[in-house]
Amino acid sequence: MDMPDVGVAVSSGAVGSIVTALVAWWRTRTTQPRKIEPSPLPVKEEDKFITRGECKRLMCVHDAALSELRSDVKTGNINILHKLEAMDRKSEERAIAAHNRIEPLVKEIAKNIGQVELMKEGFLRAAMGGKK
Repeated sequence: MDMPDVGVAVSSGAVGSIVTALVAWWRTRTTQPRKIEPSPLPVKEEDKFITRGECKRLMCVHDAALSELRSDVKTGNINILHKLEAMDRKSEERAIAAHNRIEPLVKEIAKNIGQVELMKEGFLRAAMGGKK
């Protein structure tokens, strides 16, 4: 299968790519460099550098603030634990009080159920003619 003019099309594409690359290169060489304003990375000189002593002093201040914060957090955690323990005691007391209120009722209901069962047995004996 012969395809005429395929070679010409491929070589014109290659020539077009080369010409495009040459034009781009030529434009970068002949045009003025562009300035980007404002500068995305402003660089300025510092007046002085921090000394080791100043760095250590700042680290001590930072460590003191951090330890104070840690102790505040610890104290806060202890306070939270005390509050939780108090809440736990109160809920336990409420549960005991509820059980104390319910227990006499449960005993009374059990006694009544027993009486009803005895009455039912007596009724069934009487209905069956004394046989069971």
